Amino acid sequence: MINLTDLIYIHKQLLSNEECDQIIEEYESSPSEEVNECCPHAFSGENIYSPNTVKRATIGTDVFDLIHASMETVINEYHDYMDQFKSFHVDRRLTLLYPHLYRLMKYETGQWIHPHTDHDPHVYGSCTINLNNDYEGGVFAFWGGKHKVELKRGDCMIWPADHLWVHQVEEITKGTRYSVNCFLRNTPQHMPESVSYNIRTPNDFMKHRLEYFKKNQEQIAEMKNKHGTRQ
Repeated sequence: MINLTDLIYIHKQLLSNEECDQIIEEYESSPSEEVNECCPHAFSGENIYSPNTVKRATIGTDVFDLIHASMETVINEYHDYMDQFKSFHVDRRLTLLYPHLYRLMKYETGQWIHPHTDHDPHVYGSCTINLNNDYEGGVFAFWGGKHKVELKRGDCMIWPADHLWVHQVEEITKGTRYSVNCFLRNTPQHMPESVSYNIRTPNDFMKHRLEYFKKNQEQIAEMKNKHGTRQ
């Protein structure tokens, strides 16, 4: 029997203490704009701004390269982990090829993220790295708090992104919480050509499938729009 929680993968201490500090320092010293993010509340559909703040990792910096390499590592691990179940379609490997929107996130006391999903066209997965321990509250929770995950410093978690995967960060009751988050896509977006991707497609069949989708992407999209998603 496979449970939904089996589809959550955690890599303990993916980042060292020094690497976590490096990313936190990048947040605090970066001149990038600090913003709040808005998305629909999972249970009401109302668009809500979360009180926590976000900055984008700057392309070309050591921190960007560190996050990018870390995401590639954990995505490759996730594919290998999912293979062990011998239950899931091989094409899923083509849906988690391009991590994007590397967001540095800061939650001060009294802040949180409401229940939501990361579902979006071309987004099939989500990933987060916890950067510190010196706070209270701020537990990562799925399904309205029915499943809670206490991530430690340097821990990375990856999970699917669709309407089933409602998640939130509970209110910080003491201290400040820092994390990195990104979305995982089947097509590249918001990255210059200088950013390379190294997600494994481990055999000739997968390489053939990948080339097919790349070559026929526009035609496939037209067919789906005309006939629906089933081909």
